Amino acid sequence: MDNYVDTLKKVLTDPEGFYSEMPKEGGYQEPLTFAAINFAILGLLSGIVAVLLKGAGAGSIVSTLVGAVIGGIVGLFIVGIILFIFFKIFGGSGGYEGTVRILSYSSAVQVFAWIPAIGLIISLYSIWLNIVGGKHVHNLTTVKSAIAVLLPLVIMIVIVIALMAVFVASIAAIGLGSLGGF
Repeated sequence: MDNYVDTLKKVLTDPEGFYSEMPKEGGYQEPLTFAAINFAILGLLSGIVAVLLKGAGAGSIVSTLVGAVIGGIVGLFIVGIILFIFFKIFGGSGGYEGTVRILSYSSAVQVFAWIPAIGLIISLYSIWLNIVGGKHVHNLTTVKSAIAVLLPLVIMIVIVIALMAVFVASIAAIGLGSLGGF
């Protein structure tokens, strides 16, 4: 557990130093174990908050815990593919494993993401951690790494806004169509 706490502190307080020393290869076990602990803490504490503040049943603690760990680990691999592609587009030289390692260690912020009202703000720090990680793992400038990390987020936001616009337009068209029948 000391190694976990030391790693957590180093990632959160000295990401430049951490990612510059982090092995780019060596297997997934160590980074995924670190991430799983982070997601377990998030799930456990989020479940407790749901019980205390929202009146959820005690079973929600277990389901939130399991969902956070499984969803978090699966998410690392999916987001890893996306970021790996964008790092490569911008000239990155690192591998997919290194990208998953970046995401695994940037999950350190999840330890605090359960805190109501500030969890989202704290989670935004993971974007910075991913930028710093991309810089070191993929040998990119900070600007190129930032673009590689932020561009998929911007694309996702644009897609969501477009889908919402289509949904609202469809609802409006249905509503106007039904008014025409009166």
